[in-house]
Amino acid sequence: MQPGRYCPIHYRYTPADIAAADELHASCLYVIGGLYGNGPALDTILELAAHEPVAPVLVFNGDFNWFNVDGGSFAAINREVLKHVALRGNVETELASADETAGCGCGYPDFVDDADVTRSNAIMKILRATAAGFEGLRQQLRRLPMYARANVGGMRIAIVHGDCESLAGWGLSQEALANTAGQERAAEWLERARADVIASSHTCLPVLQNRVATRRR
Repeated sequence: MQPGRYCPIHYRYTPADIAAADELHASCLYVIGGLYGNGPALDTILELAAHEPVAPVLVFNGDFNWFNVDGGSFAAINREVLKHVALRGNVETELASADETAGCGCGYPDFVDDADVTRSNAIMKILRATAAGFEGLRQQLRRLPMYARANVGGMRIAIVHGDCESLAGWGLSQEALANTAGQERAAEWLERARADVIASSHTCLPVLQNRVATRRR
């Protein structure tokens, strides 16, 4: 139960919950994960979107706050992101809560170094102090969903921050998908969420894996 190492029970949901979510329809979809308070990156994303032949639907799938620890950038990042479709990651969930026992809420597994956990908890403490001055934004963050579902040209996309069972789950990490058990669990999530694609960003490292059954997923 070390802060930063576990996921509170209210982080939990099921693949069936994702399957039952209202479906976003888009000709062009951006799933934007791990913005982490990076203002220049946000500007670049908006510029790219403005040049699309068809205006894309922008979905920020959590943890769009992190290094925006000064009041000006905190307000600017959140006000822009909240104009679009947004999910709450563990960062937004913890910023909206008065309970600090989960630390950063990252749910770090054992293979993540203790020093990383300590640093993340320290950043969250600073960010909490900034967020305390923006109660209206905190309330908006509190109301954000934990997952979404989209359809692009008939392709069904489950959008999560962590994995298909937890807001801060690591079941789609490189490490989890490197073994048969993790691959089988991901295939089950695709089936139960009625999805062809799962888009996630919580672990911060790239991984792409195809599963072929009746259709490529």
